Formats: sequence, C-alpha cells, structure tokens
Amino acid sequence: MGIAFFDLDKTLLRASSSSLYVKHLWRKRLISLREVLWVAWVSAQYTLNRMDFPRAMARLSQRIKGGDAHFTQQLCEAWVQAELVHYIAPKALTQLREHQARGDLVMVLSASTQFVVAPLAAHLGIPYRCTELEVVDGRFTGAIVGEACFGSGKRYWGERVAAEHGVPLRECTFYTDSYTDLPLLEVVGHPVAVNPDWKLARYAAQRGWRIEYFY
Repeated sequence: MGIAFFDLDKTLLRASSSSLYVKHLWRKRLISLREVLWVAWVSAQYTLNRMDFPRAMARLSQRIKGGDAHFTQQLCEAWVQAELVHYIAPKALTQLREHQARGDLVMVLSASTQFVVAPLAAHLGIPYRCTELEVVDGRFTGAIVGEACFGSGKRYWGERVAAEHGVPLRECTFYTDSYTDLPLLEVVGHPVAVNPDWKLARYAAQRGWRIEYFY
C-alpha cells in the first residue's frame, strides 16, 4: 500500500476554494468590498510565497458574523454541496479512484481550513489533513491549531501521516499545482505537478517530474 496525497485548490479542484468562498461571502454581503480586495492581495502574495495565507484567512474568519464558528460551519457545508463539488476536476477524480483501486490510501492535504476541506473530503469519502482554525466557546480566536498545512507545514503533515501508517515516503505520491508545496514534493517518491504554476512547471521539468493536466 502507498499513500496518494492530493492538494485541494487548483489540483483536485479546478479553482481556488478560498477565492470562491470569498466571492460567496461577498454575494451574501457577509464581508465588505474592502475585505474582498484585501483577501485578493493576500492571495496574490501567498502565490508568490511571500505571505502566510492560512493565518490571514484565520484572521478574516473572526469578522464573519462576529466570528461565530457554528454559523460558518453551516454556511460552508451548504456552499460546498451546492457549489464547490461542481469544481472537482473529473480527471483528478479518476486518478483518485485509480489509487483507491490499487489499494492506496488517498488523502486530501490542503492549506484550506477544516470548514471547507471536511465537507468536501466527506463528499469524496476520503480522509484529510488541513489548516485547523482555533475555536473557543464557539468563536474563532484568529489563531491556528498546530502546524498550518502549507509549505513546510504540509511536509510535516505528509511525513506524520506516512509514519502513522507505516508507509515509507518513497511509496507516497503527491499531486499539487503550487511551488509553495516544494518541501513535500521533494521528499515523496512520486511527485506530480498538476496544472503547475510557472515556478513549479519550470522546476518539475528540470527535475524530470511527472506533469499532469487535470483541467
């Protein structure tokens, strides 16, 4: 048995869940235009590997309905089922099911938060690891529990999951679009660049890594 890790945004999904979520919040008038523009700027900085996007989203969560975690959970669960599941890339789903047919453990490994990742992973019927927002007495604190699941943190979670299941990293596959996931890509036996950003595309070509296009 091996492990197949799938990034979520622009890998399993043919879009960024965070960007889609912010647009959903704007349509619901749950955030201001200023906050929409701020998130767009943060997202651009994150793409350039210059900002901790998960922690920025944690701070944003405090502003939604007064930081009510139960409201956010209900909002996200309804949004995922009504809209986000339609962004699952068919080729990604086919690849995921092929791993399962071979007996591999398949897992979502995402920088997005549990409020988006959990319902989507449940829809796919697979486990996940993600960035966990801290909730105390039903309210977001603006903090993150443990390691944020991006960059070196994504490597941390990948290594931890592999160790828990007794699977060597050389028998693990990781699918992702982002150069920011390089720490984990470099230690698994089967790195796969999926619709890669330009930095990852160049690096993957130099290393002779497999490149796939799911959408």
